[in-house]
Amino acid sequence: MKVVTAEQMNLIDKTAIEDYSVPATILMNNAGKSIADFIEITFPETAVYIFCGRGNNGGDGFAAAYYLKNRGIDTGIFLSGNRNDVSPTSRVFLEMCEKSRIHIVEVRNENIPVLPSDKNFIILDALTGTGFKGSPTGTLLHLIELINNSKNKIVAADIPSGLSANGEKPLGSAVRANYTITMGLPKISLKTFPCADLCGNVIVADIGFPRELTQSEKIKVSLADESLIKNIPLNPDNEAYKGSRGHTLIIGGFTGMEGAAILACSALFNTGAGLATLITDYEARKIIAGKIPELMTASFPSNPEKDEIIKLLDPEKYTSMIIGPGMGRTSHASIIFYTVLENLHNTKIKRVLIDGDGLYHLSLYLKEKQLPENIEFIITPHFMEASRICGKTVEEIKASRLDSCCNIAAMSKTVCLLKGPASIISDGEYSIINIRGNASLATAGSGDVLSGIIGSFMNLDIPLLHAGGAGMYLHGLCADIFVSENPQGTMKAGDIVENIKSALKLALC
Repeated sequence: MKVVTAEQMNLIDKTAIEDYSVPATILMNNAGKSIADFIEITFPETAVYIFCGRGNNGGDGFAAAYYLKNRGIDTGIFLSGNRNDVSPTSRVFLEMCEKSRIHIVEVRNENIPVLPSDKNFIILDALTGTGFKGSPTGTLLHLIELINNSKNKIVAADIPSGLSANGEKPLGSAVRANYTITMGLPKISLKTFPCADLCGNVIVADIGFPRELTQSEKIKVSLADESLIKNIPLNPDNEAYKGSRGHTLIIGGFTGMEGAAILACSALFNTGAGLATLITDYEARKIIAGKIPELMTASFPSNPEKDEIIKLLDPEKYTSMIIGPGMGRTSHASIIFYTVLENLHNTKIKRVLIDGDGLYHLSLYLKEKQLPENIEFIITPHFMEASRICGKTVEEIKASRLDSCCNIAAMSKTVCLLKGPASIISDGEYSIINIRGNASLATAGSGDVLSGIIGSFMNLDIPLLHAGGAGMYLHGLCADIFVSENPQGTMKAGDIVENIKSALKLALC
């Protein structure tokens, strides 16, 4: 499913009306009816107080009020401001509410209502809609605070009031909804943090926008789903052999951090890799060798010269590489990182994933030079790692995560997977937002497992964006499977690995 900005949604709305002759009143009617249907089913025989703005979001509220009252549900409206200022399309439904004898209160600063404490009701928020920007003030601010201070369930029409639709951190107060009924397509803020925390359960209502508009290739952000897994060639053909499925080189797991490499390589094989070789340091190799029977191993000398590092990069052996998990940040590791990247052109390696300590070295590398051409790179930073790469603070990145991910991808000329709740992956033009995963993924080694999963998909003949998107979706699905069967907060990284095959089976059903 596509995900849109406020500007894209406005264009879809405008195009549907002007080019497809879909009347604005039909769209608003369908929006209101969708909201009313949801409320009637979810909260039967419960009164509804509807807070409406003067724009088209308020019109959705008026339309919902009409349907709810017509079904015998106790309904009241609080209108922010004067009814004479209501938008033309919304006025149609306002007048329907008036003629249906729905009680309407015009609210201004001097008459902020007091909600009853002895009545069973829910609240429908239809104050601002997707076009809102800035910080609520005046009557709007008072009404948002009134809604939030109630102890009643809150349903938001399209988007909780006070939120921008484009994913930016709210600048002031915003409604904290339990449910959001969004029209046509989800908006960026409904599916990315920090705003997603304010939206509750998001339900997408089909209100009649033409499919050509909602599925347009011009919309370049989408949600990750099982189709990412279903559309990749996981099954080897009858003529396949281990070498035809790629040979992944892993560099990392140095002394004291052997587990990072073990987790990445375990995930790599559990996701279907054909061949893999780990190059680590001498002491770590003695610990890792044999732990994963399918994994070949080698080691760097204690203080390697560049020629010795280059020699280990067999020019005919490897097709892809994962570098960084458990690599450390020593000068020894730095020499290896720089030497490997600068000599990739002499190998068959065409795809590289950089994670873990590799991202620390990358942040320094990018200050001096650009990544090698004719090789595809994917990076998987968390917020602090992303901060080092792009020079923005963690808070700046968190405040606008989709834009940050896109910008990092563009400036580094990589596919960037920004980890966190609702992880985002972008190639700088197209982006995918994850809908799988939970807080249990905040555990040591989780990122190493993600690297291994993506590392396996990198060997398939699919775009790198799709390989990374499928990897993050599968990684999150593993965590969801675990939490469905075990207490929240008890998952370790090895549990993710153990659920890979079950998650693949589920996604392919």
